[in-house]
Amino acid sequence: MAASIFSKFIEVSSKNYLKSAFHEAGYSWVKINADGLLLFLHGDAPSDFERIEAVKFGRSMVTGQRLIDNISHLESSNNKTGEINLKILKSIGKVFFIGSFPKGFDSFDFEEMLKTKSSKSGEYHIIIDQTDVASNLNWELITSYALSLVDVIKLGKIETDGKQLSIEGIASDNRNHGKLKEYIKSRAPPSLPVEMSFYQPRELISPFTFQIEINNGLLQYSDCVVADEESKNRIAEIAEKLSAKAVQECLVGLGEPSSQWAEALEKAFSVSPQLVNAKVVFDNLNISVILDHSFPEKEYTEILNSISNTFPSEFVLSFIKLSNDGGNDLSSNRVVATLSPEGLLKIVGPIGEELDKELVANFAKVRFGSENASISLYKVGSLPDDWGFRIIAGLEGLRELKNGILNVTPNLIEIRGKTYKKFSSAKITKVVGDKIGYDQRLSISVDYIDMPKPVDDSLTASQCVNKIEETLRVRKIKFEPGSDRVDLAGHETLDDIAKILLNCGDIRLEIGGHTDSQGREQMNLNLSQSRANSVLFELQRRRVLTKNIIAKGYGESQPIASNDTEQGREINRRIEFTPFDKSMGIKVSPEDDIRN
Repeated sequence: MAASIFSKFIEVSSKNYLKSAFHEAGYSWVKINADGLLLFLHGDAPSDFERIEAVKFGRSMVTGQRLIDNISHLESSNNKTGEINLKILKSIGKVFFIGSFPKGFDSFDFEEMLKTKSSKSGEYHIIIDQTDVASNLNWELITSYALSLVDVIKLGKIETDGKQLSIEGIASDNRNHGKLKEYIKSRAPPSLPVEMSFYQPRELISPFTFQIEINNGLLQYSDCVVADEESKNRIAEIAEKLSAKAVQECLVGLGEPSSQWAEALEKAFSVSPQLVNAKVVFDNLNISVILDHSFPEKEYTEILNSISNTFPSEFVLSFIKLSNDGGNDLSSNRVVATLSPEGLLKIVGPIGEELDKELVANFAKVRFGSENASISLYKVGSLPDDWGFRIIAGLEGLRELKNGILNVTPNLIEIRGKTYKKFSSAKITKVVGDKIGYDQRLSISVDYIDMPKPVDDSLTASQCVNKIEETLRVRKIKFEPGSDRVDLAGHETLDDIAKILLNCGDIRLEIGGHTDSQGREQMNLNLSQSRANSVLFELQRRRVLTKNIIAKGYGESQPIASNDTEQGREINRRIEFTPFDKSMGIKVSPEDDIRN
């Protein structure tokens, strides 16, 4: 009996989930039936191409063996009176050839021509039908020409109706679009108009960086990355007005960490006149203002107050004033990394090569977590060849600490801080020495501290239910009318409830489904059970462990308001979460749970 109920629950839940997913993806014509674990796709696809795409989408949602394709398509297999055409769609690793061909030129002719005109560099799908239009030499020439262009584009489409041809997308070689267009036109059949539209893909860049250096009133900027040409030109204009020298042009790419990135760079130029012998370094949303030790002390606080509110609020601003201990001004070779008790890492200092910068950044993000690492490394010359490895070795040692500081110079690696681990000094010495050699100068100063006792911050059953009830008072879990499908607002409520349950201990809960009294009693009971099941399924999708959660429908049997008014009926249509004593088989109120 239990197995049968569970099987039915899986069947209904899978069907509803897949139906919702197909609808949201734009395949509203797909119908779904379920039989146990098997899911059957039905419906009339607008085209065979859309049928293939719908089946692929379904198999990305559930295991392929569970999905049975019974979709038909409306598109006639014999387009007797239609016009001839060919459309080539190219995506990453796949090429689709879709068309209606004249009689006398069938799929075999097409495939033979394809073998000679295009190197098969991906998965090919050919979807064609025949017309009664007579074939001619011109169609074969145009088809051959279109196929020869498949390797010219990386992504995009090629279309022809035998009278003209258009090509649009990202070219395989983006270095010279002018020459590419000349090449394409030179190979076209006589009198065939060819329209071309190529666009340049932007490279994905991470992190987005920028750096301004101020030396005695002279400005120069470098490591500049922006999201578009407009921002690039704007930065160049501002720099020209301030007589700022560009070490290199700004790179344009994808990956902008904030819509206010360009605005923040402009602000950096605006504050630069207040700084003398300083650097402003951007690393995504982290901004480091690095002041030389010679910066006047009396102006330091004023600068902090003046600049602190200049940048957009989502950027994190930090100030570093280098100390005067002999050779630690802005031109000195010193990297400082600090590790907070919360595990936040901040690295500031010079780096020689872009490769070293990338290595250090990647290492820090892997070892300390990408969300915890803030890296502000600026490029300078005349650094030791092993500079990047010295920083990495120091970070490996710093990782042994609960919190601490790392100083890296050409002559010394210094690590000091606190740790829960005994014998950390010896381990740090070995970790660093193994990487750069034991002949290097190391200074290790570590204090051992006791590990704090762990605190169980998981919620009790009553606390958990109280938090869920607070959430439901603000926003109910609602369903589409007469359906067990959770509506959009209900999904947001379930997101909040899932977060609460993930912080609950090993508690037993019942999800109770309730309806109003409209309709037949048995129908309401079935609907309430189905809705409770849907909530349980949605929590599973949100990674909530549900082995101790049951779903039960009560129909109209437990009203908490009058069913004579619409307001009362709305109150009665609800989902409730109640602590459940599995051993006794009874629900427990939060008050009883506290007493127990």
